[in-house]
Amino acid sequence: MKTVLALALAAIVTSCAPVSNTVTPTAETINKKWELISLEGNEVMASKPVFIDFDNNNKITGFAGCNTINGNYTVKNGTQISFTQVASTRMMCAPYEMNVEKEVMEVLKTADNFTMSNGQLMLNVGRRAPLAVFAEMSKDPALNTYWNLKELNGKKVMMVPNQEKEQGFMLRSGGKITGFAGCNNFNGTYSLSGKNTIKFSPNMAMTMKACQDVKLNEQTFVNIFKTANNYQVKDNTLILKDAANKVFAVFEKM
Repeated sequence: MKTVLALALAAIVTSCAPVSNTVTPTAETINKKWELISLEGNEVMASKPVFIDFDNNNKITGFAGCNTINGNYTVKNGTQISFTQVASTRMMCAPYEMNVEKEVMEVLKTADNFTMSNGQLMLNVGRRAPLAVFAEMSKDPALNTYWNLKELNGKKVMMVPNQEKEQGFMLRSGGKITGFAGCNNFNGTYSLSGKNTIKFSPNMAMTMKACQDVKLNEQTFVNIFKTANNYQVKDNTLILKDAANKVFAVFEKM
């Protein structure tokens, strides 16, 4: 009788146990476009999104920082991975982009396994910390595009003398924003919710370059992200609106 009771209790406990939502990585779940967000724990700030696209025919294509790449990949035993015949175009770019590309190519030579968690893909070697971390690349038209400022508070924005390039920014798939305020580069975080609602981190990190010959108030530009509440993309234009749904900043796709 005791044995029967024990078995009954075990059955009840088992039936009430929570069901795990963990998905075991497979060749099918990796078949997406992934944007690089860090290498060896260091955030990647390349001027263009670095990404790898895994198709379902064991082929990869992508952009490594300066050049486009293509090659083959094989998945075995669920999480073992290898890359072969990886080739790239032969363009030269700025030193930072070239260094990112060099590291990406090394990761593809070295990685022997992968893990997936919270929408991220990690390429690893052995049981070390990830060599590279990727976020699933967003299809939102506002993301992964560089947007140049064209209008602010109803007035056209023009470059001032000695300004290196137009003020602008890019929203990256991993929740990071990077941009140029007129003299200095900046970065921060953002989050999307609801229907085109966007929130930016209140404090952006910025380089401390002194541009005495550039007569421009960078803080005016940075304050755009404190005011923004929602956005709209139409053709090659990104519009930022405040909490009252009033348009106050207009950007154009670079």
